[in-house]
Amino acid sequence: MSNILYVNDEENQGKVDIDGLFEKKQQRDLKQLSIFNKILNRIHKRITHNGRIKPKDRYVFFTVPEYLFGEPLYNQGDCIGYLVVKLQENGFHVRYIHPNTLFISWEKWIPSYIRNEIKKKTGKIINEKGDIIGDRNQEIEEEDNDDPNNGIFNQGKGTNNEKPSKEYKSIDQYKPSGIYNKELFDKLQKKL
Repeated sequence: MSNILYVNDEENQGKVDIDGLFEKKQQRDLKQLSIFNKILNRIHKRITHNGRIKPKDRYVFFTVPEYLFGEPLYNQGDCIGYLVVKLQENGFHVRYIHPNTLFISWEKWIPSYIRNEIKKKTGKIINEKGDIIGDRNQEIEEEDNDDPNNGIFNQGKGTNNEKPSKEYKSIDQYKPSGIYNKELFDKLQKKL
């Protein structure tokens, strides 16, 4: 910027459209996002292809390209971060291997038909990773406990307000199981 005013300088009393300044950045970000989604689509195709050909191998390695021809907006580091987040949201186990490789695994995924069988047989509700979310039997008991008529009409399971009695043992009956056990000393004496 210079301190000299020229004759052809315009006198403008309007305002600058700040949103207009961000339009190019938005277009650039959307273009970059579409590039990342195309690479994510390649990974999804490779995963489905590998799942059909080698059903026992539940993992795949994917090398993220360093550059793409004709795409100057491509940034490999941003792409790797985006891919890791999206694949983890999808339920995959993802590990980054320096400099540009992703290890993608679905080994610990529990399919829905197995989860349904576990729910039918045990009553445990588990998620796709095997974590216990809830217990169907416990939910039924909680529903019964929430009903105020259960206590009045004596419905459901009987309530036992007695505390369980504790059983104490005499000190004479205690046998230590540590290194000072008398039987171990006797065995040691016999060996010597």
